[in-house]
This record gives sequence, C-alpha cells and structure tokens, in this order.
Amino acid sequence: MRIKWPRLGDVLIAGSVLLIAALSAISGASSPEAVQRGWDALGYTLMVAQVLPLLWRQQAPRVVAWTTSGVWIVIQGLSYPDSLAVIAPFIAIYGLAAYTPRRTAYKHAAVMGGILLAWTAVGVFAADLADITALVTVAFGVILPFALGFIEHARAENLAELERTHARQEEAKAAAAREAVNSERARIARELHDVVAHEMTVMTLQAEGARRLAANTDPRLTEALSTIAASGRSGLAEMQRMIAVLRETEEADSQGLTPAPSIRDIPSLVRQVREAGMPVRLSMTGDAPMPAGVELNAFRIVQEGLTNALKYAGPGASATVEVQRLPDEVRITVRDDGRGAAAESGSTGGHGVVGMRERVEALGGTLDAGPAKGGGYVVKAVLPTARRSGESKPKRTIGILTGGNG
Repeated sequence: MRIKWPRLGDVLIAGSVLLIAALSAISGASSPEAVQRGWDALGYTLMVAQVLPLLWRQQAPRVVAWTTSGVWIVIQGLSYPDSLAVIAPFIAIYGLAAYTPRRTAYKHAAVMGGILLAWTAVGVFAADLADITALVTVAFGVILPFALGFIEHARAENLAELERTHARQEEAKAAAAREAVNSERARIARELHDVVAHEMTVMTLQAEGARRLAANTDPRLTEALSTIAASGRSGLAEMQRMIAVLRETEEADSQGLTPAPSIRDIPSLVRQVREAGMPVRLSMTGDAPMPAGVELNAFRIVQEGLTNALKYAGPGASATVEVQRLPDEVRITVRDDGRGAAAESGSTGGHGVVGMRERVEALGGTLDAGPAKGGGYVVKAVLPTARRSGESKPKRTIGILTGGNG
C-alpha cells in the first residue's frame, strides 16, 4: 500500500492529542499522588508511537487502529500512568468504522474490543491496577466512536450516491437534449425537402414546357432550358436520396406522403385541441403572402405550443393562439393560464422549446418562451418572410402548366 502525505486535518488531530497527552503526563508526574511508574524516555517514546499513527487514520484505518491499540496495551502493561494519549485508539476506531467497508469494520472492531476488554479485565481482577468501572469505560470507549464512525460512513455513502445519481441525470438530460435537437433538425430537413422539392418540380416542368415552345425558335435558348430542366431533375433526385436516409429513422414519416401542413391548417389544429378538452381562443389577422417553409414552421410552432399546454397546463386551463401575418414577418403567440412553468423546469423531460427554437433560428427569427406574468406559460415567435430576410419577391412564372401566374 502506498503511503501518502498526511492530510492537514489528521496532522492537527495527531498534534493536538500528542501535545495534550504530553502536558497531562508532565502534570501527572509532578503530582505527589503519582504512585505508578513515572513517565521516562521509554514512556514518552511509546506515547509518540501511540499517537503518531493518527496521521494516516484515513489512508490506513485498520493498521492505525491495531497499532494504537497495541501500543496502549504495552503502556498499560508497563504500568505507566494514564494520559490523554489513551484517546488515540478510540479515534482510530472511529476511523475504522468511517473509512472501511462495514463487514471489515465489524470484524476488526469486535476482535479489537474483545482484546482491549480482556486486557482491562486482567488489570482489574489479576493485578488490581484499575477499578471495575474501567471495563465499562473501555466498552463504551469502543462502542461510541465505532457508532459515530458508522454514521459518518453511511452519510458519506448517501452523499456519494446522490452525486452519482445527479451525474447520471445530467448525462441523461444532455443526451436527451442532443437527441431532441438531432431529431428536430432531421424533421426540419425532411419538411424542407417537401417544400423545396415542390418548387423544384414546378421549376423543372416549367423549363420543360418552355423548351418545347422554344424548340423551333432559338437553339441556344432551347439548350439553356434543357440544362435547367436536367439540373432540376438531378437536384431533385439527389435530394430525395439524401432525405431517404432521414426518413428511415422515424416510422411516422414513412407511413404516408401527406401534404405538409400550412398556416391554413391552424384552425383545424385548434379544433382538435378543443375536442381534447382544453378551451382555445384563436385570433388570425392579416393575409400577407409568405413562403411555404414559413407557413409550415408557423403551423409547427403553434402545434408544439398547444401540445405543451395540453401536457403541462393542468386541468381547467385554457389557451390563446394569436397569428399576425404582416408584410415582412409572421408573429405567433401561444399562451396558457395554467401551471405552464413546469414545461420549462426540465423535470417533465419535454423538448418542445428546443425544437421550436431550432425551427425559428433556422429561419432567422426569434423565440421567447417562459412563464407568463400572472401565471401560465407563453411562447412568442417572430418568423421573417422572404422580403425581410433579403430574398426577392417570387417572380411571375411562365403560365404554361398553371394557366396563369405561378
């Protein structure tokens, strides 16, 4: 076993016990009532040998306990008078119970206590060097520090288990958050595919139609349109191959090819929540146009906000949904009047706010979510439209397939 430098606390304990023991020995030697063997060089050496092992009571509790008890037996056998160094074995017994496994502590303490009691009994009944009360003193001197050490051992075990449990919970929470972010990103990628694929399909078909119309007019225009159509088909095929990997991760997305929801589906969503038992007031204002991706994410944010309200607001709560379609942005507010603060506490295991924040940040918007003034929970999101994010307005497309403006 590798012996390390003593800890500061153990140095202070051993030094204090040795100092007090030496002072008590000197005081006892000068007393006219001292009838036992006086403290000489051997006695002080044994005193140091009894106290000094306390420096390593935490590192080697069994060795320290047996060493201090053995030296105490020698001191008593040589008839040296009592000193405060006698507490060294009892401090060591405390360390035995506090820093060793329970079975080991029981075994060593039982044997050690039996030896100390037997040696004390010899002094009481055979040598008549002590009163019979010494047996009681030794018995309690072993039992009391051992019990205190056991309490400290149990406290340390409970604290260590709490720390391990907290570490596991933090690790699980971090892993769940990472999984939620990855899942949300995958879902955003799939929905982005649905939106972009539609636009690319329209672009490709429009290019094909324009190529057929221009087939007999300008060869260079025909070639350019053919290149556009081919690039559109190639990009669409590549996107579909990439998104197929994401679709395999969730069965729900492979169940069907339903159209992506939009802001027009919010009233239907509100009706579903009302049917689930929560009163919801809906307010939708404005009719400014917006990209399909913004519509999709606006629907998802309202859906996530109402889902959190259903989960965490509690019985008797109601919700309010406000959607404002402004020329350059969409403002969404989902508020409930229940105990919605629990949705942010982390104890529920929900990751709706994480997902919504991913969606909003992907569009360059802002999201505020938290307890509302006066109670409840509120989610506020601002999604910029194409014009605000620096994109140009959609241009008029060739009206070959649609019969008008695209």
